[in-house]
Amino acid sequence: MVETLVKIAPDLDDYLAIYNTQRPHQGRNMKGATPYAVFKKGLPKATKKEPRKTAENTA
Repeated sequence: MVETLVKIAPDLDDYLAIYNTQRPHQGRNMKGATPYAVFKKGLPKATKKEPRKTAENTA
């Protein structure tokens, strides 16, 4: 089964790229937007980049 997955992976990647970035979303009131565009629009915007908390700077 692993060999089969390795063989179809490139084709599946191509299909998913087209499915999510080129075809219009099928939901109501999407106005031709792609699924990826709808997803990206729904992501929260970063307001300010804060330093990552590490063991060194949390003490």
